[in-house]
Amino acid sequence: MEITVLGTASIGGVPEWDCTCPNCAAARKNPTLRRTRSAITVTLDGYKHILFDAGHDLKIQLETNNITPRPETAGETYRESRLDSVFLTHGHADHTAGVAEFCTGKSFEIPVYAPPDLVDFLFGTETHPNYFGELGRLAKNYVKPIKLPECEPVERLGVTIKGFEIPHTQVLEDGRRYPSTTYTYEIEYNEKRVIYAPDLGRLDKWLLERLEGVDVFLMDATFWWDNELERISGIPITSYQLGHVPQEEAVEILKNADIGRVIYTHFNHTNPAVDPASEQRKIVENMDQEIAHDGMKIKL
Repeated sequence: MEITVLGTASIGGVPEWDCTCPNCAAARKNPTLRRTRSAITVTLDGYKHILFDAGHDLKIQLETNNITPRPETAGETYRESRLDSVFLTHGHADHTAGVAEFCTGKSFEIPVYAPPDLVDFLFGTETHPNYFGELGRLAKNYVKPIKLPECEPVERLGVTIKGFEIPHTQVLEDGRRYPSTTYTYEIEYNEKRVIYAPDLGRLDKWLLERLEGVDVFLMDATFWWDNELERISGIPITSYQLGHVPQEEAVEILKNADIGRVIYTHFNHTNPAVDPASEQRKIVENMDQEIAHDGMKIKL
């Protein structure tokens, strides 16, 4: 099983369009420091891929990583999808906006699995469709949205995938998640386990127990400090308030965990750990943990 890390940034990417912070300024000068929005694919044969999340940068990510149609297999129509299916974690734009890329002329009816309330949020119903519900240019069934019950296993390309709820999105007074429930995905193949959690509000005891023995844990590193946005951008809101475990705390919590590889992703442009020369990067590496980068390959 091979994982391709398509992107490793949070909603604004690195650099963010409206920012001149040290990380954004450095990324404008040095393209190797740029990061696109977080997403991964999983493949067994290098040909067909399972996509996890579809953000703003999906098209360029597929092109950059050569997950593109092949003339020898596209046939007379010149069209081909190398994506077998899509699994969405939650309703924020950096995880869903890329669904729009599938709306072009050829309808492949790509299965899109998501928490049930996320399917309702994105697609609506047959009689009252939401934005993605009738987005297809020539066929509204350009994708096939599928409500995925929590912990129900799905087999795709020989890989077993389960989604289960984690804390991240806002919980309203009536119990509804806004804009949707957040899933993390457990991916299993040949007795190897990967857990993908690009957005995670807390490392609770029950989750730490579930992580025991996992081979790869790809997890949220949006902010290094809880008060990072106030420190750097003057915005008085915390990491925890936005539904993210501060990375400096996660590094300590996970340092002795029974996990094969801890790999951080989903970085905000303000996180100092994106700077290869930073003290924060050294702290992560000294704990034998890793910082993901766009285009990273993980083989199991």
